[in-house]
Amino acid sequence: MSSEEQQQADETVVRLLGRREHSAHELRQKLRQRGYSESVIQQSLATAQQHGWQSDERYAEIWLRQMIGSGNGWMKIKAAAGAKGVAEELLLQLTEAADPDWVDLCFERLCRKFGEQPPETRQERDKIMRHLQSRGFRFGEIKAAMERQRQAE
Repeated sequence: MSSEEQQQADETVVRLLGRREHSAHELRQKLRQRGYSESVIQQSLATAQQHGWQSDERYAEIWLRQMIGSGNGWMKIKAAAGAKGVAEELLLQLTEAADPDWVDLCFERLCRKFGEQPPETRQERDKIMRHLQSRGFRFGEIKAAMERQRQAE
């Protein structure tokens, strides 16, 4: 490993982190794509973490807040976390701290997408349920949100 290669890798990490937060997993992938050796990648990540430039916890917190804000439910968030390199234990801890009201979020998503009028036919209801499930909401949350919509009429 040359010191020049290490310096280039460190600069790449700083440049990537300057644009947005990244998980260590994402940075590792991006450095691999650029052809850096595993030892150079390890050293660059260690340097970034020692200086506080990169933090998986900070990344996960920001990412979770963004996912919840985008109207995603727990199941979708949990599935996407693995691909982002967010540890399940950390995700559970941050979700517990954020304490989102999943039924409220599901209801907001329902009203934003389909309006406040409850579905008139079974097909409309099924379409709404499929959409909310694809956004990661669980059946109980969907049922509660649709009941709230029905009562608000």
